[in-house]
Amino acid sequence: MNPAETVISLAHELQSLSAAGLTYSKERFDIERYERIREIAAELVASVSDEPVEKVLHIFESDADYQTPKISTRGAIFNEKDEILLVKDFDGMWVLPGGWCDYNQTIMSNTVKEVMEEAGLVVEPYRLVGIFDNQKRPYPQSYFHSENAFVLCRVISGEFHENSETTKSGYFSLDDLPEINVRKTNERELRLCLEAYRAEHWEPIVD
Repeated sequence: MNPAETVISLAHELQSLSAAGLTYSKERFDIERYERIREIAAELVASVSDEPVEKVLHIFESDADYQTPKISTRGAIFNEKDEILLVKDFDGMWVLPGGWCDYNQTIMSNTVKEVMEEAGLVVEPYRLVGIFDNQKRPYPQSYFHSENAFVLCRVISGEFHENSETTKSGYFSLDDLPEINVRKTNERELRLCLEAYRAEHWEPIVD
């Protein structure tokens, strides 16, 4: 890890300790100490990013319960040329359609929902490619620890329409990819999706 990633990793650990302490502590002075630890964590993240302390602190405060990894899901869809479907998201970069798993969804049902919302397609999920840990991706980490499920899907019907989350969709060769949002999808994960798509049998990869 580079120095900035080390600082963010330490800040995540402080945030996790703070959240656990605030969840279980009853004594007023202990609560104040844990709140200060959370503030220090936010200050550390802000010191190595472009985000103001207030924004980072607000994000940490909004997820104050005992810290566990968040879950996201992404749908991998290939055409007859072995090209993969990507959508262009709000920041102008390309990703597999997907997002955070809602509280009332399973990995498979959330994948169906997200592909419909972001790509306009009705799909059938049929194979778990893997569950990938965002902390093992080689670039600056997000605010939270997440486990990211990638699922192969077959298209049943539908077509893309611009929406509040994505502006375009298209199929791309893995040897000629557009600018990828590597915080959400990276080339290793896309190539594992292609391997799983081509394989007769597949054992899911779990980081």
